[in-house]
Amino acid sequence: MASAETRALVNEAVYGHQDRPKASLLDRLFARVFSGLVYTQIWEDPFIDLEAMALESHHHVVTISSAGCNALNYLMAGPAHVDVVDLNGAHLSLLELKMAAIANMSDHQAFEAFFAEAASRQNVEVYDRVLRWSISTSGRVYWNGKAGGKRRIDMFANGFYRHGLLGQFIRLMQLYAKFHGVKLDDWTRCKTREEQIAWFDRSAPRLFNGRLVQLICRSPVILYQLGIPPRQFNELCDGKPETMADVLRERARALLTTGTVDENYFAWQATTGHYRPGGPYPPYLRPENFETLRGRIDRIALHQKGVRQYLQTMPDASVDRVVLLDAQDWMDNAEVARLWTEITRTARPGARVIFRTAGLTWRAFSALPLDIASSWETDDRVNLEMTSRDMSGIYGRFHLYRLRQKS
Repeated sequence: MASAETRALVNEAVYGHQDRPKASLLDRLFARVFSGLVYTQIWEDPFIDLEAMALESHHHVVTISSAGCNALNYLMAGPAHVDVVDLNGAHLSLLELKMAAIANMSDHQAFEAFFAEAASRQNVEVYDRVLRWSISTSGRVYWNGKAGGKRRIDMFANGFYRHGLLGQFIRLMQLYAKFHGVKLDDWTRCKTREEQIAWFDRSAPRLFNGRLVQLICRSPVILYQLGIPPRQFNELCDGKPETMADVLRERARALLTTGTVDENYFAWQATTGHYRPGGPYPPYLRPENFETLRGRIDRIALHQKGVRQYLQTMPDASVDRVVLLDAQDWMDNAEVARLWTEITRTARPGARVIFRTAGLTWRAFSALPLDIASSWETDDRVNLEMTSRDMSGIYGRFHLYRLRQKS
């Protein structure tokens, strides 16, 4: 059961804006679904993020948490401070648990067993013996709380990445693929990118041409398990649900053919539901980075707020980088305008904003006030090129905006 604070914040984000006085049933259902644990890992490529952000040692970063992998990955570049915000208390509890493990576990081997393998009863014993005393009261309430008759921390005893809405959806897709004669984990045996492409081209017709998948793709409710809210569903298929299967096929192709089997840990999660033992891992899970993370972990602060609400507490010209993930796909144009007003007010010279959209364009930019829109610049060629290298592959476009220099 989600906390009352999480439910209220998610409800406000999904359908609480001024130009949407009456929430639809789909809005209310999504808000209820999204109030629990959705993501067990983040689905934005950290290598693209770090390249675009060009972090320096004096930078102040504000980022949405999701599963928290990104905030930890950003620490590898050594920014001065990372403020992490999220409406969902479950995601902040996950990041807090990771932070406590980095600070208090004996070595990387124990950390890897907990958050990479994530499937041993010993992990629960480590939590009870060490970690539970190193997290906040709200964190203990979350991890000690029951879900499905067991404590939530027990998810780390039987395969953490099988849980959460997205993990459950991946398991469903694995069963669906197996029913149609496709073993998704055969992808892991490909030796070259050319073999990956050939494997996908052989498998895709059986996965995306059936009547059941067409029915699933017409159902926003089923796709809520991917964390896709009503507005984002429309962005993905341009308001035409019959095109959703084609969109998902295109995104799946990008996911499974961008990067190799030895690089793309997103594809390992999609095809097997776990990381490959020994890697590839996201940067924060790699053994060579563990001590660096431990030395910088106190640079992260957690806030259960929306991005705009957090920025409203900050002074003018105090933020260097803002990471919005795909949150703007949730928002109406008025809320996007309010958000960018605060981003612009708090932006230091040289500030950058990065985010992703489900669709191929960011339509809300045209709705920004002229003085706000004219303060920022982007390069569509750079955005497209970075999108093409994003190993996650699930978004329509990556976007980098820079604060214009004042003449």
